[in-house]
Amino acid sequence: MSNITSFDKIEEHGLAIISDYKLVKLLNQSEEGFKARLDGWLIQCLPNFWQCRQSLEYNADERIFSSDLTDTEVYILSCYWVIAWWQNETNNAAQIALKLGLKNQYSFNSESQNFKEKGNIIDKLREEVSRATTNYLLQDLDSYEY
Repeated sequence: MSNITSFDKIEEHGLAIISDYKLVKLLNQSEEGFKARLDGWLIQCLPNFWQCRQSLEYNADERIFSSDLTDTEVYILSCYWVIAWWQNETNNAAQIALKLGLKNQYSFNSESQNFKEKGNIIDKLREEVSRATTNYLLQDLDSYEY
């Protein structure tokens, strides 16, 4: 029987890239809530990797995929996971209100510049995941019929 890939494997790759005090606080408060938040981003990003040659079917209760994903597939999914995390960071209500010029009780230093930089990071991550996906597909070019 082949191995199956756990959600943890992909999320741990993503967590190695990011540093988020809010996630640390959530983990300290509730491991279940922490895993639910991470799993939500993972499940949200699965449709982005529609080119995956293996099934991305999963069991959310057991937090596993039905397939043994390759290291490259895990890397690509972890990149999409990081993008989902960045989008969450970028889309919080206070930042959106500030970008729209609404007055609110939140105050940020140079938030408009910060918002732009976060957008640039997301764009760079999308470029990286696009390159990784292209390389992934080229590895098996002979299997495609012309």
